[in-house]
Amino acid sequence: MSIIETYNQTGFPRSLVGDDDPISLKNSQDSYDIYVNENYIGKKFLSGQGDEIESVAKFLKAQGVQDISANLDGDHYVIKTEESQRVEEIIETYLKNR
Repeated sequence: MSIIETYNQTGFPRSLVGDDDPISLKNSQDSYDIYVNENYIGKKFLSGQGDEIESVAKFLKAQGVQDISANLDGDHYVIKTEESQRVEEIIETYLKNR
């Protein structure tokens, strides 16, 4: 009696697919849509292991903006502030340089 090995249906080697869901592969870059007071500003791509979405708020505080609150809702990062014009300009520059 011989044992027949079946191959996974995705065509990817087993080391690249999860055991629970063979179809799901992690994207090489996660991304988030950034909003300031409900206005879409742009998309933040996480570039490496140390990069995180909270770095946007940290950058704003480093620029002297203290009156903000940030909330992550799925892939939407929403920043609330009374200084919306200034914060939008800072984030636009931040996204262009990253």
